[in-house]
Amino acid sequence: MNRISPLLLPAALLLAGCAPRTVSLGAAPTAPAQPVTQIPGDISRWSGTGSVALTGPGGQVLARAAVAPDGRFTLPLPGEAALTPLLRSPGEALSGLGCTGSVLSSEAGAGSYAFLGLTPQGSQAATVFAAQAERTSFASGTFSGRVYLYVNRPTRLSGTVDCGQVVQDFAGVQAAVPVTVDVIAQPGWNALELGVNVRASLSGASAGGRLSAVADTERLWRTPEEVVQQVTGS
Repeated sequence: MNRISPLLLPAALLLAGCAPRTVSLGAAPTAPAQPVTQIPGDISRWSGTGSVALTGPGGQVLARAAVAPDGRFTLPLPGEAALTPLLRSPGEALSGLGCTGSVLSSEAGAGSYAFLGLTPQGSQAATVFAAQAERTSFASGTFSGRVYLYVNRPTRLSGTVDCGQVVQDFAGVQAAVPVTVDVIAQPGWNALELGVNVRASLSGASAGGRLSAVADTERLWRTPEEVVQQVTGS
């Protein structure tokens, strides 16, 4: 993921010299994830013809789909044969997204693979994400992004990870972002949502979030720069 310099929130967020306080998103009952076999999406600012791909380590293409002139696509997700060599522990899979920390799996032998971004090949060349941001006040904002997680056996994932790198990559905000993980993952692909709240004050930044299962729907896929533009208006 390419790091960018524009800020999601006011410059006060960069004054986070002390450890951030966790912002509660409110507790919600945990429901099992629903299996996902394909991604319906719409690439922002797309024109012409081309394709979009899910790329793995070393640029290996794991899945590809044509993109219509209006930007819409339906990407079939890769299956067990393609993913087995890439499976890691759930904690390692989330670490590859930029969220580091301890994740417990109820099934010790569960293998996982996760991704955030897709690679267009056509009029839009930058990596895109099913992400959005909103400024809720002068000194606060929210970020959400779709995460796709593959597991080879049913498992419940729980723990806390720091997704500060993800927020920094999209917003330029340097702060720890503790995220609560509580996901009942089903064998195959699971659609998850990373939701983060950030608040700023002269004494520092407060951040917190949750990673939970959601029902997958068609989303608009944007570059990180486009996510920033949602709140800066630039």
